[in-house]
Amino acid sequence: MSEVLQITSPSVSKAQKREYDNINELPDEVLISILARMPMKEAARTSVLSRRWKKLWTSHPYLVFDGSNSLRGIHYRSEQVLESEQFKYLNWVNDVLESHHDATIDEFKIRFYLDQCYQSDIDDWVRFAFGKKVQRFELDLSSSRVISHVQDSGYELCSHTLHFQTPLSLTSLVLKQVRVSGEVLENLLSNSPFLERLCIGASTSLVHLRLAGPSLCLTYLEITACARMKSLELDAPNLLSLKYSGQNIEIHFIEVPNLSELFIGGMFVETCTRSYLLPLVPTFASQLQKLVLEMRVDERKMKLFEYPILSQLKELELQVRARDHDSLLCLTSLINASPSLNRLSLELSWSKSYTRRRVMKVKRHHYNLKEVEIRGFVGGMVDTEFCIYLVENAIMLEKMSIDPFTKNEKGGENCFKAERARAARVRAEDLRSKYGVEYKLVIL
Repeated sequence: MSEVLQITSPSVSKAQKREYDNINELPDEVLISILARMPMKEAARTSVLSRRWKKLWTSHPYLVFDGSNSLRGIHYRSEQVLESEQFKYLNWVNDVLESHHDATIDEFKIRFYLDQCYQSDIDDWVRFAFGKKVQRFELDLSSSRVISHVQDSGYELCSHTLHFQTPLSLTSLVLKQVRVSGEVLENLLSNSPFLERLCIGASTSLVHLRLAGPSLCLTYLEITACARMKSLELDAPNLLSLKYSGQNIEIHFIEVPNLSELFIGGMFVETCTRSYLLPLVPTFASQLQKLVLEMRVDERKMKLFEYPILSQLKELELQVRARDHDSLLCLTSLINASPSLNRLSLELSWSKSYTRRRVMKVKRHHYNLKEVEIRGFVGGMVDTEFCIYLVENAIMLEKMSIDPFTKNEKGGENCFKAERARAARVRAEDLRSKYGVEYKLVIL
């Protein structure tokens, strides 16, 4: 981008001027295609080059308004500061939309905290995007400032805003901290014959949702942190992946013949794995290839049920909260119920306990498990015991990687975490020398 802008300087070389002239000879369609590969703000800066360039950027097909960086730190500052940032953001979006003149857009993203005070502006943005036959639409109005008891003051996506005469071109829809009811979503999906991806987060208006119909194109569904949700009904022949995290709800799997990836978490996983979901899993257990569980270890409760045989499961990811007096060996029955398991990933949120216990031993050979990843390793009783179990029982183990940091801790290391990581790596080296896994163990 800097090279393009430099050609306006009096001191540019003849070669640069010739390059600029050559670029100018290209047809508008090619130049717009080049601008589409640049961030929208950078593309807008080309408007200073000439009268022709002033209009070219307004055909940019990717309208991404990401103001999330300006929200950082506002949580601790005054309401006046927030209102000032919101005013700047509104002006930015409105100015760009007024300038944009192309008939279609591929992508439209709003990422900034705005509540119902800006209902009219956001309604206009939604109408603008859908009127331009947008394919990928994201409305993320979330902020750490907003807590649960005031979420009802958020923006509401209403049916009258979505009233269009022709079917929508949507392939992806993401709504976060947007109040949207199941009825509105169902109507939206019925008018979106190409929609493949639907993500709903932190909606206080979503209670019941029914996704059904042979023409439903949906392949990915994600619902997270919808505090008032009670039920989900799925009759989705093309659904490949489902992610649900939140309150305990009823999920009715009517017809999901292609579901191969399942993520469950939040309070839902605390009860559903032992009382509700598992009795239903056998209806599609033979087709699951990836399972992600976000859970708290509770040995007593986890002994009350048996896992169904997950015959095709290749990848298992466990995001576990545990204390050092717990034992992750209660998870071995799940691993044992997955005879084709090839890759196991464990992310551990660990807290110290003053209760002491002995290291336990369990014998359950796993013949297909080749790769293991442990994140959040501290070298305490709970994770060391589990690592020893895997080293001794994963007959075909080729690689075990150990990382002292979880995904969320990456890039945010402080002195305390750095010291903890050094100690964890020393304990991991002890595992390497004691159990003869020199070439298999990778310490990050």
